Amino acid sequence: MKSKERIVAALHGQPVDRLPFSPFLAYVWEYFPRDVQEAGQLAFHHRIGADPLWRGAPCPVMAVPPAGVERKTFEEAGREVTVVTTPVGSFRFAHARSPTGNTTFVVEHPLKREEDYKVRLWIEEHTTYASNAEAVAEHFRGAGREGLSLGQVVPRCKSAYQDLVEFFVGTEELIYAQADFPDAVRSLWEAMVENDLKAVRMSLESEYEYFISWEDSSTQNYSPAQYDAFIGSEIGEWCRLLATAGKKYVQHACGHVADLAVRMRDHGVFAIESLSPPPTGNITVRDVRARVGDSMGIIGGIEPTMFLNLNDAHLDRYVETVIAEARGGPFVLANSDSCPPGVTVEKFRQVAEFVKGNRP
Repeated sequence: MKSKERIVAALHGQPVDRLPFSPFLAYVWEYFPRDVQEAGQLAFHHRIGADPLWRGAPCPVMAVPPAGVERKTFEEAGREVTVVTTPVGSFRFAHARSPTGNTTFVVEHPLKREEDYKVRLWIEEHTTYASNAEAVAEHFRGAGREGLSLGQVVPRCKSAYQDLVEFFVGTEELIYAQADFPDAVRSLWEAMVENDLKAVRMSLESEYEYFISWEDSSTQNYSPAQYDAFIGSEIGEWCRLLATAGKKYVQHACGHVADLAVRMRDHGVFAIESLSPPPTGNITVRDVRARVGDSMGIIGGIEPTMFLNLNDAHLDRYVETVIAEARGGPFVLANSDSCPPGVTVEKFRQVAEFVKGNRP
């Protein structure tokens, strides 16, 4: 079987010639040797013998900001500060960089006062959407010509509420805002959801058969009840719309999902991606399989810290256990989300060789 055929069959619980191994390369890629990076990720998959699963391929729709919005970015006390100015007001936010983790994170959220929510609402109400077909075509001319591509389903790359939690407000402050000025929060959230649904409808025309979002699902950020009310409700609409065109939605869920996996299934999610056991996550592959049976696919299973710390036969035995736990339903083996820098090319190759039966 070719890689795409193998991954698709595995995700549908159909017979495969061998289990697909589809590594997740975010962050760890920048720590690989220079010659590996220069050759590109498709060449890397060829080199180790893995099956390319392109998570987050270009969204077929792009958001077009309204006229009259200005952004100015500058350095302030070691942080990158951005000020957004509109005809109805302005807000500011800031990022800092972690030199050890090779990541950038929000240290000051944009929406702090009720007035800020109204400014962001104006932006959402005046944002338009356009085709991003050339970026999609370029992807398929490049690395996407092999393997399975999961296109970003909406330009914001996640549900509206998750975007508020992660970027615009933060977990704690969002709860306070929903208590202090609930109408302003709900009006913004509803406008964001409406825009997302516009984008999903446009995405139906693309050549992608499968979509994903960087949802980062985790009850470390919200309760199961909040998930149902604000996230599952929106994602359920995505799944319904995609189903009308015979398309599927895969949810990136790299956190604590013990109380969310069944909810995701019930909202129409086709497969959960980056499922991770403890310590990164809070549920084993075995327990998820027991809860959802063969009704939802699982992508992941190799906990990043185990991938880092185990070597040779110990890693083989661990991978064997993960595969055994996943039996009984659709499954694609992968490292669950990004790996620490110490995970080497040879470790990825070892897993690829193991699933092909080439390990002693």
